[in-house]
Amino acid sequence: MTQRPARAPATSFLDAYLAGAFADVFAVPPGDLETALSVPRDDLDRAPLVSALERQHEAWGAGAAATESLRKLAHPNSRVVVTGQQIGWLLGPTFALSKAVTALLLARRLDSEERPVVPVFWMATQDHDVDEMNHAWLLDREERLTRLEVEVKRGPAVGRARLDPSEVQRTRMALRRLDGDGPHAAEVDALLARACEGAQGWSEGFARLLLELFGEAGLLVVDPLEPSLALLGRDALERELADPGASAAAIREAGASLAERSWQPLLGRGEDASNLFVERPGGGSRTLLRHRAGALYLGGERVELSTLRAYLDEDPTSVTPAAGLRPVIQDLLLPSAAFVVGPGELRYLAQLRPVYQAHGVHMPLIWPRASVTVLQPPVRRILRRHGLDWRAVQADPRHEECELQLRRHGYADRAAAAFASVEREFTELLEATSALDPTLERAVRRGRYHLERTVVTLREKTGRALVRQDAEVGAQFARLRAHLRPNGGLQERVLSPFSHFLTLGVEPVRDAFLRVDPAGDHALEF
Repeated sequence: MTQRPARAPATSFLDAYLAGAFADVFAVPPGDLETALSVPRDDLDRAPLVSALERQHEAWGAGAAATESLRKLAHPNSRVVVTGQQIGWLLGPTFALSKAVTALLLARRLDSEERPVVPVFWMATQDHDVDEMNHAWLLDREERLTRLEVEVKRGPAVGRARLDPSEVQRTRMALRRLDGDGPHAAEVDALLARACEGAQGWSEGFARLLLELFGEAGLLVVDPLEPSLALLGRDALERELADPGASAAAIREAGASLAERSWQPLLGRGEDASNLFVERPGGGSRTLLRHRAGALYLGGERVELSTLRAYLDEDPTSVTPAAGLRPVIQDLLLPSAAFVVGPGELRYLAQLRPVYQAHGVHMPLIWPRASVTVLQPPVRRILRRHGLDWRAVQADPRHEECELQLRRHGYADRAAAAFASVEREFTELLEATSALDPTLERAVRRGRYHLERTVVTLREKTGRALVRQDAEVGAQFARLRAHLRPNGGLQERVLSPFSHFLTLGVEPVRDAFLRVDPAGDHALEF
């Protein structure tokens, strides 16, 4: 018998989480920073961690602030606020900045001499989804959405990709053409040149960009493909290899529990899937490790456990965690007090507490990142001219355009009056007919419903007709959609921060981000 899908809850998963609906799913109650900081991490040897990060940051040319953050991390009571993201071209979507500043500002709030708290950005260099990372979206001077793409080798982890100097140069030239040599073109070009010219790898360019922007604020960056860092997580990988189906089964069970609460699980794991990917040393694609009847398989080819261990001996980065294990490895290596995530990641983490428990790692406080929308001057002027709320426009710009036209032409008031008249007349009719014959009440209510639907439909059609007739306001809403809903998505999930850098300047944008509160939704007005 096919089971009917559960109806989606009316509220968002994030709202339900913040309201405490998942107390049994997460280890620390939402917002409980005191509990998050009090979890002991005596199991962690910070010395090899700090040593590995020192080598990375020295190679990336990090400054004195990174040295100070590493000194804090070496403190026996230190904690970190960690976040992370895929290493997208030109920093990927702008929410990478939102994540970084949320971690920075939350760590700054919690930091003390007795218990230093350090912000950390964990680059997802082990990922191999090239299509998510090989491009950036920007608006040109005519506010047309433009995709800048670079070539990345498919198959291996993206963090292994070399950064072709010709690709950097091509992007620099494209940015110049895109901006038309505007007032901030030179500084944007200089930022990209400093970060990427001379960088050996794709991940190094991303790390240097982050440090250019937030290094002086104390942000540390982690590349888990650094062999000395990978070695620190080998015991967890060995546990997964010894029982490759256990954590995947726990994730499926946690997903079934969410489904019983009417929440569709986002993290799926097949019956034969493990939580590990393998790349044969010396090159090759990143392939999910599978298991069947006690045997291990890579892409349909059987592989021995001893062979996988030999891979790890030769290259400790040859076996890497899948999405259902990556946060556990992260929080095994780091003294994590809080993990800053986006809404989708929150849904993933709702299935991972049993994996944390299986590896003896305490799940940190999960902190939803701040959401930031940049309101460029023309956007702000249009919103102010029409008395529009940016949140409402971003949520549904077409609806807001119709509502504006209905208000401007008086149809909103007429529709409201019609609704009031229907309600008044049918209330009186209901009272009269009920006194005469109670069985007529249903017919009266049905008539009211159909008449109200007629008013609603007429209102909607009138709004669309008015929109078609007003080219000037239509052009203004086209600008709003370009900025607030590019490609139909939320601004921070589509536009690269370089789109904002070109029109507003690097430092003003960075400094504005550093002033936001590390929670909630924010608009930065310029």
